[in-house]
Amino acid sequence: MGGLLCVQSHLGPPSLLFEEAATRDNAVLVNQTELRADHIADAAGLITTMHLDQIGLMDFGTALTAMLDRGGRWFFNGHIMRPLLPGLQAFRPIKQSGIEALRLTPLANHAVFSGIDRASLMTRKGVAGFYGRGCNPMPDGATAITGLGPDRLPIDWDWQRPEGGRLFSHAGNDLTGAPEDDADARTLARNIIAWTLGQE
Repeated sequence: MGGLLCVQSHLGPPSLLFEEAATRDNAVLVNQTELRADHIADAAGLITTMHLDQIGLMDFGTALTAMLDRGGRWFFNGHIMRPLLPGLQAFRPIKQSGIEALRLTPLANHAVFSGIDRASLMTRKGVAGFYGRGCNPMPDGATAITGLGPDRLPIDWDWQRPEGGRLFSHAGNDLTGAPEDDADARTLARNIIAWTLGQE
């Protein structure tokens, strides 16, 4: 298998995560408007952002499924709004309001959060809610990683697909934008890249 594919779906400079990825010899950064099926075919791992054009990505369903079937990994930021893979369901926003509805609870250890205090990600500049305000419902067999609110809705989960490959879902803004501390953001970026490449 190949290296890391980072799909940028917005105008402007790359995010911190993609800046970190660009320092790797085995990473390819491509704007979604220029994405081709062979980019996915050559990848061992895929990172997409909250700005992903999900309607456009559905044109690559066969290539995405094949990448995962052969053991690839996909780190997904944002709200699932289209049936990108069998087993995925549309984002569900929380109905409650207030700080308790936005409280984060670690539900399982995970390499993505190695060295990170998840409680510190709940607020940014003293305001809660940037991390996320709902969940992408978990497919059968997925593991809840971080819970949101009193019901501990799975805002982060990791799915080992029966057919092969893994998908990490973060149902909020791009995860590396959550920390206030730049060092924590860069630790998250390195962790995400390592996980996506199966190096954790």
